[in-house]
Amino acid sequence: MKQLLICLALFGATFATSAQTLWRGVPMNASPTQVQTLIAEAQPTTPERRGREAGALLEIPSYPIAGENFAVTFLFEAERLQRIHLVARPGSRERTRALAQELSASLRARYGLPISTKARQDALPGAIDLRWAFRRMTVQLQVPDGETVDLLYSTAIPSRPAGL
Repeated sequence: MKQLLICLALFGATFATSAQTLWRGVPMNASPTQVQTLIAEAQPTTPERRGREAGALLEIPSYPIAGENFAVTFLFEAERLQRIHLVARPGSRERTRALAQELSASLRARYGLPISTKARQDALPGAIDLRWAFRRMTVQLQVPDGETVDLLYSTAIPSRPAGL
């Protein structure tokens, strides 16, 4: 009996670690109900918001990360979670840069070196665009304007050949 329980525990641990998760342990393709079960702070968005941003069914208006408040939006396609978008506006360029550097270091520690860093001719000084790939998801950290920090967790759905 003891061996059976150990086997079941190992199987359960293997199954739990194989599920791909996005932010805060929320699994990819979770339903809105599943997200709300896992993250009690997630609340339905307003109809106006859903009209402006397709798929934005749930949000957390303010969530503290690294000393800043982020607005969190859960984006769904066909009632399945595809992206989680976090946005902060720290208030100063110096704080924005420091927050981006702190998040970048944390993401590097978790996912390794970024797979891409975009440098654009038209980018503002201090603009950041880093992307990590991990299993079937991507994480993108952006500072597009020197004042906003965007963090996007998304599923990396393989493209299908035409005709399928």
